[in-house]
Amino acid sequence: MAFDPWDPYRDLRFASTREHPDHGTCFIAEGRILVEDLLGAARAGRLKVISVAATTSAAVEIRGLLPAGTELLTAEPSILSELAGFPFHRGLMACARVPSAPRLSALREARRLLVLPRLYDSENLGLLLRSAAALGLDGVLAGPGPGQWTRRTVRVSMGAVWRIPVWRTEDPWGLLAEWKTTESGSEVMAAALTKDAEDARNWRPAPRCALVMGPEDTGLDGAQLACCDRVVAIPMASGMDSLNVAAAGAILMFRMMEGSGRT
Repeated sequence: MAFDPWDPYRDLRFASTREHPDHGTCFIAEGRILVEDLLGAARAGRLKVISVAATTSAAVEIRGLLPAGTELLTAEPSILSELAGFPFHRGLMACARVPSAPRLSALREARRLLVLPRLYDSENLGLLLRSAAALGLDGVLAGPGPGQWTRRTVRVSMGAVWRIPVWRTEDPWGLLAEWKTTESGSEVMAAALTKDAEDARNWRPAPRCALVMGPEDTGLDGAQLACCDRVVAIPMASGMDSLNVAAAGAILMFRMMEGSGRT
């Protein structure tokens, strides 16, 4: 049976990646800002966009932004909503090939690294990637959890998924240990609300630093904390006991970049 170019856009509500017969594993981006950014990355040669699905009106404006070889599919809004499986009001979607994983040598060269041994929520992953990219970190080392290229992660990250290196592995602790031994003076900093945690307001990160954020429900356990050099925490007020991992990560990454000389 011939491949239907509309197939990647079907039933997107809980979509992960899609398989294309000619281009392999692909992901979906949606909305004008995200699709235009994706097309810009494709024109610069950083990504391959296979197709763009647009409402009839949106197609007029987007046509001139398409890289060579990108197919433009057009339909009325009601048809796109039926195809996607939910009311789709964004006007534009794009299907792009998942790029190759970043080289491990680049991980060893990173001086400011976010480490996520385990997450459960795709929106938290997208928000953390967005903050890491916006604040200028060198990359993210991630363990098991939601896919980097799921529709919701891509959307919430606002393009950070293709802007910042992300190394995915079942055992991030092994790669983190290798990263630390690459250069003397490297430091692994855990984010946790422990009694001996350093106040984030007083934190002075090492010249080469990795920040480890735990999962949403339990945080880092004792064995994981033992793999880190120090612990940092954000003081709480108003009777609150913690912040969402994405909010806490943004604050701590900002502090880490303050100490890098790159902010």
